[in-house]
Amino acid sequence: MKIFKALSFLCLFLMLCSAGRQVPGIKFHSQNEIAVFKDSVDPEWAEVDLEASQMLNRMAYADTTNFMHTKIYPCARCFLRPEVAIALDRANEIAKDKGLRLVIYDCYRPYPFQQVMYDIVNDPRYVAPPGKGSNHNRGAAVDIALADENGELLDMGGTFDDFTEISHYNSDNVSKIGKKNRRLLRNIMKKAGFTPLSSEWWHFDHKKVRYETASFIWDCP
Repeated sequence: MKIFKALSFLCLFLMLCSAGRQVPGIKFHSQNEIAVFKDSVDPEWAEVDLEASQMLNRMAYADTTNFMHTKIYPCARCFLRPEVAIALDRANEIAKDKGLRLVIYDCYRPYPFQQVMYDIVNDPRYVAPPGKGSNHNRGAAVDIALADENGELLDMGGTFDDFTEISHYNSDNVSKIGKKNRRLLRNIMKKAGFTPLSSEWWHFDHKKVRYETASFIWDCP
């Protein structure tokens, strides 16, 4: 029943978005305007130009290639808090120096979608409970992998959004090359100021500042 309600909300939301209508409780971000949140505070956001940075755009929830097999985001745009975007740029430069490219699966995740995802996964190890929110909802986390300079994904010992034990960083079921690449990714991200998550090899938090969860949803070009 929870999944049905969540998916019903999602279908309604996508229908309203396609019609160009506002959804109550959801603020939209445009290229020239930042959404206003609680207490009339204008939080600062930075959009990562994935093409110019040569990061690979694999934003999973802007497509159907995700564990829900459903398009959640209206389009693939990567927003982060400014200091987090700067740290990601630093990680990108470290990766480039090693002849590698960063692969971006997720950045800021609008809070209204958290319930949809949690109802499907129903496991707080992989999707934070909606009442608590996650650093994705705060614009302070990224889901990421590595590719070679030609854009070929490295063997990470498991796929993104695989909610099984093999996604744990120290899983015993990961090949030697997978462990090596996970360690390489973790070292790059830690040098750039991110903190890894043990249950998801792809997830990294930037915890220097505790931000509020956000609900704005960007519009598309």
